[in-house]
Amino acid sequence: MSLNLQLDRGAKTPLYQQLAGQIKERIGDGRLPPGTRLPPVRRLAEEMGVTRLTAQNAYAELQSGGWVEATVGRGTFVSRHVQADRFRSQLDHPTPESAIRDIIRLEGSAGVHTLASASPDARLFPADEFWGALTSLRSELPNMVSYIPSQGEPALRVALCDHLRERGIDAHPDQILVTSGVSHGLALAARALARPGDAVLVEEPTYVGFLHSLKAHGLTPISAPLDDEGPDLEALERLIAQQRPRFFYTVPTFQNPTGRCMSLARREELLALCKRHGLMVVEDDIYAQLAYDEAPPPPLKVLDEGGLVVYAGSFSKTLMPGLRLGYALAPSPLAERILSLRRADDLCGAPILQRALAGFLQDGGHKRHLRRALPIYRERRDAIMAALQRSMPPGVTWTRPAGGFCTWLTLPAGHGFSGLLQAALEQGYAFAPGASFLAEPGPQQHVRICFGNQTPQTIRTGIELLAALIREQMERPPGPGEWTPLV
Repeated sequence: MSLNLQLDRGAKTPLYQQLAGQIKERIGDGRLPPGTRLPPVRRLAEEMGVTRLTAQNAYAELQSGGWVEATVGRGTFVSRHVQADRFRSQLDHPTPESAIRDIIRLEGSAGVHTLASASPDARLFPADEFWGALTSLRSELPNMVSYIPSQGEPALRVALCDHLRERGIDAHPDQILVTSGVSHGLALAARALARPGDAVLVEEPTYVGFLHSLKAHGLTPISAPLDDEGPDLEALERLIAQQRPRFFYTVPTFQNPTGRCMSLARREELLALCKRHGLMVVEDDIYAQLAYDEAPPPPLKVLDEGGLVVYAGSFSKTLMPGLRLGYALAPSPLAERILSLRRADDLCGAPILQRALAGFLQDGGHKRHLRRALPIYRERRDAIMAALQRSMPPGVTWTRPAGGFCTWLTLPAGHGFSGLLQAALEQGYAFAPGASFLAEPGPQQHVRICFGNQTPQTIRTGIELLAALIREQMERPPGPGEWTPLV
């Protein structure tokens, strides 16, 4: 393989360091993922027009820093042990896209305990039960090797009707669109409702993946502030009049990233406001079944009497992200527009996985899994709340989620926290920079902390580390112009 490196022979930096530096950059930004085999020393030397000793010295520097691993007789490979400083540039200048990339990359990194990802614990996945659902389909495999309707496997849509009934939604199989996770359904809804250049109202803060999707499709997110009960309706109404948005996106139940749950009264008032203005609502209900204290209020979709709500959910949080199966319901004729866009994107989904999930749901596997997993997640929620209360210095505040996987940490104003998350990462703990969850930078600094995929002991240690770093930076006099929207 060619690494497409460039040497500046007139520079003061030695050639072997130039080679090593450029290879580090390619490893750091993912162009050379872990396990990639690098060219042999002889080939690299010939390609770059340098001596073998220069190429060998470059590899030696990479190996001493933990970037590559060399095995006699096999060659040189990108190390599977990701080093913390590979993520420095993304942490220093977070964007929705870089945050998503780094959260996923860090989740698979050896030696890093990540509290950055709002993911379930893979160790809790009911592997044997789901594998049984797959193997039961073996005799039917000849019927599942062709295309299926773009709307989704009929058996899964039937099973989803029963699943949604638990949330109070009475749907017919023909009303359900099977999607590749909730993000797919949200992106389809956004494209069906708005055109490039249009304004869209989102909560502040909001789901980083949807911010990235909006910007990728040329839409302009406008932030509406939240309080403990949900969106600030006075501010929301002003923004509707000023910005003329195409729709409002909300995660009303155990919101990502704050964990807040919109009250029933606020849900009803929100729908009344949107009905007055003819504003569509896109509801993301992905966390609703992860309730730790009491059942949450009904979805906006249940309360919607004006045909305003597009509803989306998935099994990425309650089962596993890698399944990539979700669902969406939309009022007619918008549903036809969304289905047409889905058909244009990828024609249809994977029939085998959809049939397997249908059988898993119908056999009660999902309910059994939640009965086992919810007490464990509740224990982790309690562990992070206790650790924050015990460890954080005065002036730091956080939300108490009644469900989901996230809490939102707000740092005290008047202090510089540049490099905070990098310092934590260098000690083996990852947190998500709050700026990535904002449509526009604000005066406050935040951190999203997730607890779903870590043990109580790891959570406690991570919070103690973060608290110590925050306290250290609060005690240090800030330099001029030090503040950046890092966290």
